[in-house]
Formats: sequence, structure tokens, C-alpha cells
Amino acid sequence: MCMYKSIVNFLEVGKDKTVHWFVRCQDVFLGIFLTAGGILVLCFGIALSLTDHLSSSIILCISGLIAVMLYVFARKQGKYGPFSFWTACITLALTILGLLFTGNDLLAGLLCVIFPLVTCMLFQARRGSIFSIIMLAAYFGYGLLLKIPTSSLVACSLAGIVILVVVCGFLTINEELVSANDHKISDIQKEAEIRNEFISQLSHQIRTPLNNIVVIGNLLNDTQLNQRQKDWMETVLASANNLVNVVNIIASKVTSTGIVDTKPTNITFNLQAVLNNTIQLFVGQSNEYNIGLKPNMETPYILEGDPIQIKQIFLTLIDAIIKNKNVEKINIIISYRVRQETERVFDVFFEIRVSDRLNFDLENDRENTKMLNYSISSKLIAMSGNKLAVTYDQNFTIFKFTLPFKKAKAEPKENIVKASEVVEIEGVASSHDTSAVDLKEANILLVEDNLINQKIVILSIQKLVKNIDVANNGQEALDKFNTTKYDIILMDIQMPVMDGIQATKKIRETEVDKRIVPTPIIAITANALAGDREHCLASGMDEYISKPFQVEVLVSKMKNLLAVGSLIRH
Repeated sequence: MCMYKSIVNFLEVGKDKTVHWFVRCQDVFLGIFLTAGGILVLCFGIALSLTDHLSSSIILCISGLIAVMLYVFARKQGKYGPFSFWTACITLALTILGLLFTGNDLLAGLLCVIFPLVTCMLFQARRGSIFSIIMLAAYFGYGLLLKIPTSSLVACSLAGIVILVVVCGFLTINEELVSANDHKISDIQKEAEIRNEFISQLSHQIRTPLNNIVVIGNLLNDTQLNQRQKDWMETVLASANNLVNVVNIIASKVTSTGIVDTKPTNITFNLQAVLNNTIQLFVGQSNEYNIGLKPNMETPYILEGDPIQIKQIFLTLIDAIIKNKNVEKINIIISYRVRQETERVFDVFFEIRVSDRLNFDLENDRENTKMLNYSISSKLIAMSGNKLAVTYDQNFTIFKFTLPFKKAKAEPKENIVKASEVVEIEGVASSHDTSAVDLKEANILLVEDNLINQKIVILSIQKLVKNIDVANNGQEALDKFNTTKYDIILMDIQMPVMDGIQATKKIRETEVDKRIVPTPIIAITANALAGDREHCLASGMDEYISKPFQVEVLVSKMKNLLAVGSLIRH
């Protein structure tokens, strides 16, 4: 099979290997005709030169050399072009007539029988049959003129007609099959597009209210809550984030699209407290399991990272363990320790030991709905550059993974996350230039058609900025942009009248026409499937945030874009 593929690849020149096999046959056949046929004719011509058929020998040698040279020329060009088709066809016709003229009617008749096959394969059935009929008529008439035996001419002509009918019938049937196959592929592609569009819309509709839950939850989490209320709020946020991950995984399973990963936040927290609070959510819920935590006094409790993401990982993973248990009651023991320490980072190794041999098929979990929570945990861990591993020790199943955390600079405060505490974006230096536009004084344009979403974004940043204008669609945003100077535009994508992509393109065109400095535009959208971010940036936007978003991330991007804009202006 490998040798066969090598031969086919050698004979083909520049043909797309993804096309239908019958489309590739044309190039393969021409390759065989030019190489094998050309060499065979050349050798036969050399053999005839040793006899008294010198004229026929010269004709065959010239034809063989032309065929081989056509193949070499096609290899240099990288494809078989019309020149190769026409030259091969004309050379074969002249060879037949030349052999007739030199009196070698047997060989001429043999090539005349092959002629319909060659022309039909090179020029398809209709044009090939026309060329074949013309050639057969020329062969018969020229043969009579040269007084070639009529029986020989009739036999070869009839054989050529039979070959022509068979080849044309074969080609016609295969053309119909190719056409039917193309229609099926087109129908399948349309169905896939409709399905992907439905999943995209479903993801969008789910993400929008989830964004409101997350943003309001974060705002509430920044208020004066006691520790119990804060733990409840973090659990709500972790659950909302898990629901987003469920939507992502469902979308990736039933469509051809991937998912855009979001970067975790980075705040100071107590690791022991987060793990304890997570375990408490399962305590007393059922008698089918016991969950315990083995604290490690050598591992620092106070770290910098994303406590909500840690809750997500353990909530989903423990839930997957409970759902897939095989015995009546299991014990789940969670332990952790520092595996590696650098000047700025702790790599904390986590281990979950389960008193049951669980059947986790890690290679074929795509169609297993029971593995959904495991997939979520695995993806969250993978976002940090690590991998969730599963090993077995007799009747125990052991889950192992490592997460990196920064060394905390200070103890966590009662209000852990502040909207004003911004994490620097890598690659963009913070600006201390007095000419930079301060976020507090920035003029913001929010482009959003949903009234609830408008209120959510305004609530998120109203304490940080003084002036926020609102446009209900892209056209309204364009009108406001033409009359008012804005420092930043927050752009939704799916809107009536004019969507965010069109509005961004129009704004960029206006800036080019007026020769003004581009206004930073941030996409805030529930379009979060693979390709959506690239689509937004390609339209001219500067940044992209998918819903549900963290207020700190939005503020960070706004500050950095203002700093970059200041450097451009000055």
C-alpha cells in the first residue's frame, strides 16, 4: 500500500490530495501515459531501429521523447496544465498518422484503439468523444488513401468505437456519482453550519445572564460580608463559572468549534480555608461518602492565585468521583504539599485518594456524559499548563495534579478583590506619564442593546469613571462617535440595526479619513466560541472579553489601553 501511494504521488503533479479520487485519476492517468507509455514507445522505437523500419523507429522515438519531456516539464511547473493535455493528444494523433504513412498499420491501429481512452480521460467524455470520432474518421480515410487493407482499418475502427463507448459510459456514471457526492457534502456542510449557529446562539443566550450573575456576585463579594456570607458568594461564583464550562464542553462536543479559554484572576487568599469551605459543601449531603482534608503545615496557607478556580476544580472533580463510584460508600482524602519552590512561585501538588477503583476512561470520554465534570476539571488544570493524572493503587483511585501559585506579599484582607486593584497585562508597561488619560477622567462609550446588560456594566465601573455614555446599537454608537470624543469604547457584538463588527469597521474608516488617533475599542460579548476573539480583533478592535467577565480584567484592559493610547499621542 505504501509503495502504491508512493507511485501515485510520483505520477501526480500538484494535485490537491483532498479532492475526490476520480478528479485525481486524470493526473494519475496522464502521468502513466507520459512516463510508462513514453518510455515504452521510446524503447519500442529503439528496437525497430535494429530492423528495416527506420522511419517508424524515428517517429516512435520522437513521440516517446516528447512524452517524457512533457512529464519533466509538468514536474518543474508543479502541475499538469492544458499545454500538457493538448500536446499529448496531438502527439499521439500525429504518431498514428505517421505510422500509417510509413506502412506500419498494425502499430498504428493499436494506438488508434487506445486514442479514445486517452482523449476521454484528458478532456472528459463529451470533448474526448468528439476528438476520438474525428481521429477514427481521419485514420479510416487516411488508411484508405494509403491503400491499407480495409479489413484492418474496419477492425481497428470498430475496436476504437467500442473503447470509446465503454470509456464514455464509465466517465458519465462517475461524473454523476461525483456530482451526487458533492451535493451530499454540501448538504452536510449546511446542516453543520445550522447546528453550529444554533449552539453559538445557545451559548450566547446562556452566557449573557450568567455574566450578570458573576458581575453582581463580584460586586456583592466586595461589600462588607462576614466569612460565611463570603464563602457562599464564592460558591455561587464557582458554580456559575462551572455552568459556563459545561456550555463550552457541550459546544465543543456537538460542533466543530473549540472554546476560548479565559485567564484566571490573581488575588491573595487562604488555601486551607478555600479547601475547607469547598469540602463543607459536601458534608452532610449524603451517607455514601466521607471527605477529609489532610493539612500540610509545611505548605504556606497564604498564596496568590484564583480561589474561585480552585473551588471549580474540586467541586467538579469530587462530584465526578461521587457519580462514578462503584461501591456503596467511599472515603475521599485530599492532601497537598509544595512540590517545587522558586523565588516567586510555589508549585503545589494536590492528591485526591478515593477508596474505590473508578472506571475513568480518559481516552474515550467524549461521548460519556458522566465524565463531563471530570472534563471541566481537566481543562481548568490544563489552563495552568499542567495535567490531571489518574493512577490506581490496589482498590484505590488516585487523582494527581499540580497548580502554580505566586508567593503572597501580604495577608488577605477582608475584602479580597477590589475593582481598583488591577493586575498588569503582560507585555504592556504601566505608564507614569502625567499626560496619560486617567481612567477616572476618561470619557467612556458603552455600546449595548440590552438594558440589563447596560446596568450591569455601569454598576461594574461607575465608581471608577465619571462619564459613561450609552448607545443602544452600532449606528447610534457611530453617530455619537462623530460628535463626541471618547477615550474608550466598550462594544457589544450582537445588536440590531448595526452590529459591533460593522460599527467598529465604520469607526476605523472614519478615523482614517479624519486622520485622528484610533480610539481603543474593547469587545464585551457572549460570543465565546473559537474564532470569535480573532473575528473581533480582525475588525479593528483592540481587546476582547468574553462573558461572564471579571471586573478586574475589564478595568485592567481599560487602564492599559489608556496608557498605550497616551504613548501613541505623545
